[in-house]
Amino acid sequence: MITTVGIGLLVVAGGVVRLTGSGLGCDDWPNCNSERFVDVSSGHAAIEQINRIFSGLIGLPTVLLVVAAWRVRPPMPAVRWPAVGVLVTVMANAVVGGLAVRGDLHPVLVQSHFLLAMASIAFGVVAINRSSSRPTSRQPTSPHAVAGSIGSRSRDGAAVVAALTTLALITGTVVTGTGPHAGDEDARRFGFDISMVARVHSITVLIAIVAALALAWQLRRDAAARQLLGSTLSAWIFLGIVQGGVGYVQYLNGVPELLVGAHIALATLLWAATVSLTDAAFTGSMSGERSAITARVAGAA
Repeated sequence: MITTVGIGLLVVAGGVVRLTGSGLGCDDWPNCNSERFVDVSSGHAAIEQINRIFSGLIGLPTVLLVVAAWRVRPPMPAVRWPAVGVLVTVMANAVVGGLAVRGDLHPVLVQSHFLLAMASIAFGVVAINRSSSRPTSRQPTSPHAVAGSIGSRSRDGAAVVAALTTLALITGTVVTGTGPHAGDEDARRFGFDISMVARVHSITVLIAIVAALALAWQLRRDAAARQLLGSTLSAWIFLGIVQGGVGYVQYLNGVPELLVGAHIALATLLWAATVSLTDAAFTGSMSGERSAITARVAGAA
């Protein structure tokens, strides 16, 4: 959980770097600039430097997660590959972050930086779910047996919500790459009309919320799915509505930095809920009382 929460905080910290115009406070990588490896001589440099240090610190629990996933006894194969996924995407994102700085914050690289962080969070959430999954006496012992008891319409509904949320994230990064708060006043922007891309993004968010409400209606007739997905879906709907509201308010008020930061944080939480919902729908993972063994893996995650 430490790694996953840390990556989420790092996403918000990256937003702070961008919103304060500090994206090129350090204009080189891995050195801060051509003269110093670490430089906090200006406000922008200090903000970017702190972000880089935080990014480096995330590496330690990420490695520990992989080690714990392989050494835990009894073996938990379902946790191993998500743990590796976290490590690979975090390492890849370090490279993309460096390329973004060297590429003067090209919007495609900044977009890729954010989406890779979302991939890391996805793997982390799956690792947490799998490590904390423990059948109770009233549940089937096999996760596949639990998933099999869920109606196909409920599983399909969860998949649709996940696909639409992914699309909303991608269109959101296009809005970010088109609008203000690029991280530096001279950074390149996408050449799209901001009103058009914002409208497309808002439509994808609204459709995702409608799909989530349709899934909630479907759960009324699917007791197994309601038991497994109900609380997570309720959290998703709450976050989705709040996120949509913040998005509209920030757009109508000239995208103030504080609301943009809140929008980034809510997007991260909504994505984590999306992954948890989808993983539960397709594998039957349900959190229960953790044993000492699974708690160690969850703590490393």
